[in-house]
Amino acid sequence: MLNKIKNLHSDVLAFKQKYIIILVANVREKTTNFKDYTGTSVVSEFLTLSQYELIIETLRNQGFEVISYFDENEFIQDCILQNYYRDIGKQVIVINTAQKGTAIGRKSLIPAFCDINGLWHTNSNAYIVSLTRNKYHCDSILKANSFPVTNEYLFFPNGGWFLNKKPNPGERVIAKLNGETSSIGMSKENIFYYEDSKEAFIKSLSHTYHQPIIVQTFVSGFEVETPIIIAGDICEAVLPVGISVNEEKQLDDMILDYNTRKNLIFDFYNYQKFNTRVAEKLEECAINAIKLLGIEGFGRVDFRVDLNDNYFITDVAANPHLTKGMSFNYAFEENGMSYKEMLETLIVVTISRNKPLI
Repeated sequence: MLNKIKNLHSDVLAFKQKYIIILVANVREKTTNFKDYTGTSVVSEFLTLSQYELIIETLRNQGFEVISYFDENEFIQDCILQNYYRDIGKQVIVINTAQKGTAIGRKSLIPAFCDINGLWHTNSNAYIVSLTRNKYHCDSILKANSFPVTNEYLFFPNGGWFLNKKPNPGERVIAKLNGETSSIGMSKENIFYYEDSKEAFIKSLSHTYHQPIIVQTFVSGFEVETPIIIAGDICEAVLPVGISVNEEKQLDDMILDYNTRKNLIFDFYNYQKFNTRVAEKLEECAINAIKLLGIEGFGRVDFRVDLNDNYFITDVAANPHLTKGMSFNYAFEENGMSYKEMLETLIVVTISRNKPLI
């Protein structure tokens, strides 16, 4: 666990003065003027002010110079209108979590802008970021390469079922927004036994959120998130992290719906200690999926594991949450590493992907 990644630190951190960190993040009650859904809000993806301040404080305490923005437009305007960050004598590294609004592919804006203007950033490239936000496209690539993915069906707001393929009557399924994360649009209603009368619910969901709905066979059992770090030829799993609700590890038919995620009504546990044999398989599967999809830096693969230890990929994140209360930091802590070391690793990995200024 992280043996190779740990070795990168000492080679880079002696040159902190060569870099300037820019944090671009949407923050609740600070970021304004964005389009939102009439259903569950995109604010669930925003940082709280305390989370935002902790990232800045942690990096500054580590000796990095940090500039921050609540809004991606303000960052872009500074770069363009003032030719900002070009004559400061330091290499810029942008940490981006911003994605205000509801447009599909919105989190690709900053990676694309940075790549055009020669600014290093912690994200994957714009294509990969958008690809992983389209669940059906991403899963189709995985399925074509024999990764464990459930049966899936796609429903368009105006066109109905793609290729007229829909779940079998009585099939237990879960309906998700095809282009969203953080359980936006998700409630207990989204899990059901399919029958034709359920098409009205799926159609309403697609119209409310103005996007296709992916319907997947539902896997009852355990939920496990597997953080992965990619730095050039190095690709390591941090640790499979199990999710519990009300101290129950075996979730059965429970999911992390919108309210559960937004209000952080869940906990983590070390899945490797819980089920070592399956954990090793999840790590191998996650690493190979990340490599295939071309994710760089920090990535995460989510699984559902049934009661017979069969596992299925349910989501892939090219931009996993960096806050202290999420699975990436939990996995670091289980590796004996602190939150500051997690953020430090993010910077180190970004530098290692580029030619260092030394």
